[in-house]
Amino acid sequence: MARDRNMKKVSFFNWFVTLIFSLIPGVNLLFFIGSSMFARNPSKRTYAAAALVLTLIILIALCVGVIFFGNEIVEWAEKVLAEAEKTTPVIE
Repeated sequence: MARDRNMKKVSFFNWFVTLIFSLIPGVNLLFFIGSSMFARNPSKRTYAAAALVLTLIILIALCVGVIFFGNEIVEWAEKVLAEAEKTTPVIE
C-alpha cells in the first residue's frame, strides 16, 4: 500500500497518446510490446500486456478465418463488386 501512494498517476495526455498509438495498425503491436516491457508505471505495463494478448488473439482468429473461409470471402467480394458495377451510374 505504501508503494502505491508514492507512485505518480498517469496523466490524461499520456493515456491519450497511448490510445492513439493503439489505433494505428502495425504500430500498435510494436507499441504494446515496448510498453509491456519498458513502461515505468505498472498500470501502463499491465494495460499494454493485456492489449497485446487481445490483439494477438484477434489476429490469430482473423488468420484462421481467412484460411478456412478464404474462398467464401473472395466469392462474396466478387458478388458485391459485380452488384456495385450494375448499380453505379456511368458518367461520360
